[in-house]
Amino acid sequence: MLENNYTSWLEALFQKGEKPYLQNHEALDYLKKIQSWYNAAIAGGGGAAIVGTVAAPPIALIGSLIGLTIIELSRRVDRLVSVIEELLKIDGITITPSVKTAEGIIDLFVMMPDRRCFAFALKSNKDSRVKWREDRQDFFAITPRKNKAARVKKWSDLIKTGQDLNVKTLAFKKEKSYLLKGSKNIITKAIVLTSKTTVDPNNDPALFVDFGQTTALRVHAGSYIYVLEQAKILDFLAPVEKS
Repeated sequence: MLENNYTSWLEALFQKGEKPYLQNHEALDYLKKIQSWYNAAIAGGGGAAIVGTVAAPPIALIGSLIGLTIIELSRRVDRLVSVIEELLKIDGITITPSVKTAEGIIDLFVMMPDRRCFAFALKSNKDSRVKWREDRQDFFAITPRKNKAARVKKWSDLIKTGQDLNVKTLAFKKEKSYLLKGSKNIITKAIVLTSKTTVDPNNDPALFVDFGQTTALRVHAGSYIYVLEQAKILDFLAPVEKS
């Protein structure tokens, strides 16, 4: 399966043998090296490209293992780099990308200085707005078109991402990973929309809830999951100010 193959590949990148996961700036630096390799490969550097100390596997091998193009892989890394750079503005935060569980990978696991925990899935869908249809129990992507009505297309992959994140987070807690530092706190689950993808402001107002120091869309996907734009992530993580 794609998820399992992708998991194995990222495990080779981020958790070599018994070594702990890369975190914070160390993880970001490593991801940027991978990002540079992808950029070189896309520009024509090919599978032989080596950036820094990162020897990347040949493109053909990657493709056969995980069924993704080099551009698709590059976008995944781009999303991680962009969000981690934003999160590092928070003092005392612990950011762990690409956390393996028995059910697949959690894109980002975050522990705040006050030990609040978050599991994030990162998604984007070009220049589109995301809308939840309660009657259809699914997400739709609304994409503007020049001189035409906006295109509305079901984005079922997003609800599946939410459902999968629930399953992965449950497995992560059961495995009692050292990343939890013994914490039994609830892990808040959220999908972070990156790049030009945004939450449609015309969603049902009842779906918007206060969280941290902002608002986010909250839908039920096995359990409650939040959907927010990357621009809101720092306010989402901020503790609620006591009056």
